[in-house]
Amino acid sequence: MELCDERSIEGHVRQLLCDKISGNLVGIWLLIAEHLRLGTWDLLRRWTGKESGSVEPRVALQLVHEAALCITGKRQAQTLSQQGFEVANGLPFVASSSAVHELLDSHAVAEAQAIQLMLGKLRQALGHYPGKVLAIDPHRILSHSKRQMVRRKKDPQALATKQVQTFFVLDADSQEPICFTLGSSSRTVSQETPELLDMAATILNLKAYSPLVLADTEHYTFDLFEHIRTQLPFDLLVPMPQRKGLIKELQAL
Repeated sequence: MELCDERSIEGHVRQLLCDKISGNLVGIWLLIAEHLRLGTWDLLRRWTGKESGSVEPRVALQLVHEAALCITGKRQAQTLSQQGFEVANGLPFVASSSAVHELLDSHAVAEAQAIQLMLGKLRQALGHYPGKVLAIDPHRILSHSKRQMVRRKKDPQALATKQVQTFFVLDADSQEPICFTLGSSSRTVSQETPELLDMAATILNLKAYSPLVLADTEHYTFDLFEHIRTQLPFDLLVPMPQRKGLIKELQAL
């Protein structure tokens, strides 16, 4: 158990700084300049709805830094402690999984999307996105959820497993992510992609041109093409799937 009032947090962090930090994760401090440039702290405060001295924005910053280090599943063992990582988050300890889940459970998906749009617009203003060619990049992540979920196969020979669906839009020239959505296992590409591209259009503030969007064969659906043609400022390029009927028609030409 750790005291989480503002005075206790500040006192313990100051003491850790006085004791000097030594470890293999102090490199995370190099992100401070980028945090200041992007206004990360203000974004996290707005998302949590808490003041600077509260613990919630600091736990949120821990999540940001865990993502930067590509670390998953290590909070329970507290393997990140005593290496300078916790102090970079403004905490004298590494927040537990239960604390992180409690924070996430207290906020709706719409709140996270609003912050994502704000960050994206800021990055657009800083010139991070040329915005000429975009790529839709779906990822399906193995899930151990106890919920009833549609099971999917990664390939025809693999066993069907529960998977969480994530959909990213990347700027193909800068290779930077613009935005992403998280969908349930029952949501199809045709259902999820319009929302994703609508977020991208809001971030890029498209007026004078229509970016080209590249996608793979699973996006080859009439509903998706029609939605983009009539409602979104994009051009869509998708390869045709190699269906047997289509191959026969092409061979007969």
